[in-house]
Amino acid sequence: MSISATPIILTIEERAELEALARSTKTEHRTRFKARIVLMAADGAATRAIGRALGCTTGAASKWRVRCAKDRLAGFSEVGDRGAAAKYGKETDRRILALLDAAPPKGYANWTGPLIAKALGDVHVQYVWRLPHARRKSTFPAADPGVRATIPNSRPRRRKSLGSPWRRPTTPSCSLSTKSRPFRRSNAPKAI
Repeated sequence: MSISATPIILTIEERAELEALARSTKTEHRTRFKARIVLMAADGAATRAIGRALGCTTGAASKWRVRCAKDRLAGFSEVGDRGAAAKYGKETDRRILALLDAAPPKGYANWTGPLIAKALGDVHVQYVWRLPHARRKSTFPAADPGVRATIPNSRPRRRKSLGSPWRRPTTPSCSLSTKSRPFRRSNAPKAI
């Protein structure tokens, strides 16, 4: 049992436009490639034959054939709804900012990311920490209350001191031991 390929019937204007796209060297490569697939499909070539002739997979040839048959030349566009829908929106931002304006829970001096996430219940702590950074890019910071609010991390950061084991000692990029021997001799101080 064979499945027939989606037929494509082009109007004269569509064919002329696709041929111009396929011939033009100023056209983006992927657009030329799609135009060639559709032109071959309109001429009656099988999807596997198109894939072999153009050096692409059968799936890619089938994808553009079906899209063009369904949406015509508008199917060439690769923009549109991609990815998952946003989980949090402006309402979640307002809830977080309203919570920051309220007093922290008893026993705490400040709101922290985990405390806010726990108080809201349905917001992940990573989003809570990311919110102030995203809000700093606002063009009108005075228009939104709570923009300047910061959400500190729950663990304090360690201060670096000069004797800290975490600090890497700095070394010059070129020390005497890496220079060639004749160079060291020529620059050595001469005895009088």
